[in-house]
Amino acid sequence: MSAAAWLVALLAAYPHLAHRACVEARAPQIAADADAAAARYGVPVATLLAVAVLESHLGCAPRSGGCWGAPVSRAHRQTAGRADHAASALALGYRRCGSWPGAVSHFRWGTCERRAHVGYGPEDVWRVVARVADTLARVETRRAGVR
Repeated sequence: MSAAAWLVALLAAYPHLAHRACVEARAPQIAADADAAAARYGVPVATLLAVAVLESHLGCAPRSGGCWGAPVSRAHRQTAGRADHAASALALGYRRCGSWPGAVSHFRWGTCERRAHVGYGPEDVWRVVARVADTLARVETRRAGVR
């Protein structure tokens, strides 16, 4: 699925999404960045976008600096990273942990498991992914004329 389609479904699935106007205004660039980063690092676009939504509302949260949740480097932790940085960090987590839930945990906490960590985790990412996928499937079913 393309990032553009995923974003349309995200906005339909979450009509009261925080910072919606910013996400809508930046949607073409967000989609292009997500598609390119996901392809470059072999990360599922839905996983990348769901993490970015939970991290910073796709870079639209105030004071996020446009960050998608990962800094530009370990040496520059206070410098906001974009889609490439988030995708690279998720890909590293996948290589180290061997699963996408492990990759999300690694992205969040530096470990392959949730343990007692606070904040969103893999189950929250999959909840967003599932809700958006369900919304996309309903829209596509309606387009095909099936009720």
